[in-house]
Amino acid sequence: MRSATLWRGDLIVSVNGQPASASGWQQLVAALPPGSQVTVTYRRSKTPDPAAAVPVPDAAGDLLSTTFSLDAASRWSGTFGGPRRSNAANPEAEEGEFEREIMTRLERVQATAADGGPAALIAALAQLQQQSPDTSELPSIVNAFRRPLSLDAVEKPLRAAAVQAMTADPAAVVGFVNLALDNPMLPDAVLRLPSWFTPLSGVSGYAQALADAQGLVRHHRDSVTVGTGDAALANLAAIRRGAQIEPILSHLSDLLRSSYAAVVAAGTAHAKDAPGVELPPAIRGAVSGDVLFFDPGTGGEGPLVIGGAGPNTYDMSKVARVYDIGGNDIYRYLPGDLFVDQTISGEGGAATVKARVLARVVVDLGGDDVHEASGDFCGPATGVFGVSILDDQGGNDQYRSTGQCAIGAGLVGIGVLIDRGGNDRYENPGPGSGWSIGSGYYGAGIVIDVMGDDTYLGEKLTQGVGGPRGLGAIIDGAGTDLYRANGPSFPSAYGTPGVWLGMSQGFGVGVRGYAQGGIGGIWDLGGDDRYEAGEFSQACGYFWALGILHDSGGHDVYLGNRYSQGSAAHQAAGLLIDENGDDTYWSMTAAGQGAAWDQSIGMLIDRAGNDSYRAGGLSQGSAAQQAIGVLIDLGGADRYSAYAPSQGESGQNQYHYDQWKIFSLSVLLDLAGQVDSYRPGRENGTALLTGQVSAENPAASSAWGVFADE
Repeated sequence: MRSATLWRGDLIVSVNGQPASASGWQQLVAALPPGSQVTVTYRRSKTPDPAAAVPVPDAAGDLLSTTFSLDAASRWSGTFGGPRRSNAANPEAEEGEFEREIMTRLERVQATAADGGPAALIAALAQLQQQSPDTSELPSIVNAFRRPLSLDAVEKPLRAAAVQAMTADPAAVVGFVNLALDNPMLPDAVLRLPSWFTPLSGVSGYAQALADAQGLVRHHRDSVTVGTGDAALANLAAIRRGAQIEPILSHLSDLLRSSYAAVVAAGTAHAKDAPGVELPPAIRGAVSGDVLFFDPGTGGEGPLVIGGAGPNTYDMSKVARVYDIGGNDIYRYLPGDLFVDQTISGEGGAATVKARVLARVVVDLGGDDVHEASGDFCGPATGVFGVSILDDQGGNDQYRSTGQCAIGAGLVGIGVLIDRGGNDRYENPGPGSGWSIGSGYYGAGIVIDVMGDDTYLGEKLTQGVGGPRGLGAIIDGAGTDLYRANGPSFPSAYGTPGVWLGMSQGFGVGVRGYAQGGIGGIWDLGGDDRYEAGEFSQACGYFWALGILHDSGGHDVYLGNRYSQGSAAHQAAGLLIDENGDDTYWSMTAAGQGAAWDQSIGMLIDRAGNDSYRAGGLSQGSAAQQAIGVLIDLGGADRYSAYAPSQGESGQNQYHYDQWKIFSLSVLLDLAGQVDSYRPGRENGTALLTGQVSAENPAASSAWGVFADE
């Protein structure tokens, strides 16, 4: 026997010399005080897998051991498994449009009462949610598990709020944020801000909190868990602070609206002023071009510049607020806070302190503008421990960053980018990119593009991404748009050659085992659009999160890879809805087009058009490991091509069979009444029960599923 590092795929044999069991391990750890020595003996397979989902029994494997000291559990805990939020008693979602349709067809093929069948699975998923509390859980994700066949009803109020936000009224945008994040408006929020969020310099806590939050985001870009050692402790500290986000978001919502209104009022009042304003030296070096008005913002708001009709250049590390009346302008963003002198009155009299500017506002009335960020955690409409709103009212604009957390992003804050017209380009490429173009992490990041043929380019964690207690969204109006998040900097999570890891385009993600995730969504309201992405994209959820892609019209093309186009893995949900048009769906490798894995729900709904579906295995209404996968097509002559298991057929169920004795549910319903084509064994005008239970190895059974063409 030799000492080694314990891997996930190893099988524990004994603890402190006593035979091991899951319950015995938990009892032992709970009984021992911090500092106690524990020796674990375990067996490693001759063909080990360090990341295996379950231990690999191998009687001939090597016998190894490791000894370690117990630490306090509180230091190594996130918010997952902790108490629920005090206001988390949310009403259950209404029944969706298709829940009864699905159940009716299951009854026709006598599947609902099947041993370990759909009724038992639906009840078990609801119970699983009840047994998995998190201080940061969101009602949409709760309801996805309460009513897994009604994801359309869960998404419906979010879409309504997103459409309202398209008006570009900051109040409507804030309403969307508060609905998605279940954030109450607290009238005394400013008095309840935690000390680590203080806007004043020199107060302990803020610098550490900021560093921890940024470190967590950087780590989460490359890993779905918290890591090891001191880095893990810092990441967990950031997660626990995230449980205090409620009063912060309430305060920031008010601040975003009031700050925006103040800049618009000042700009309107001085838009006709003559240029030639004298600026302080620091500001003069940060602004080029005509300036019509300047306000130092000594009340803590920060410097305000009103730019003229010609071209201007702004260094946004020195300027907090801009109102520009026209011209082709350049905005440059650098990392770091902006501090201003502020007078604070108290019982001992008045004192001048350095106050951190909490709100950044840019209003640009026209011109082909360029917004370029240099570094992480900065950029157009990026709210980091604060708010940032950019309202561009015309022109073909470019928004660029090669760093993380940029372009309509919020980290413990709110970032809102509104572009009202023009053919615009949003770019976040390169190996340093991520968490961009509509990304929220303990906060919200939203991009609203009202009209134009727009291009969204990124690689990973971009274009509508929601991390823990986060909302990340793109809301795009009319236009023929391109969304791309498909390499080349981030290779496949599975080592597949020529495939890239996307985690984009309506992707919700948690920190596995430590924090439930948030909501990532794209709501595109019209146009012939093209979506291209790598793995885990296009309405995908991962670990207690929700991914949404809702396209309202046009002949659209969806190109994805493993886990895409209405999919989910590891206790999550993904929903893709396409309202109209002759659409093309191509999900390569596996697990796409209404597919789910491991206690998850994946759903794809196409309402109209002659559509083409092409996929690998576990696809087109397919699920495995106690999950639910659904594909529903309501119109047109459609073509389906996939490998088994697919088209209303389940995969295996080893993960939780011993505990639940329950199987997965897979559904394909084509209700168009026209001539469709499927893989062999599926015919027009038929309904059949798919899958069977193996008496010798029930966990490997492919039960249960239904295929129906009507």
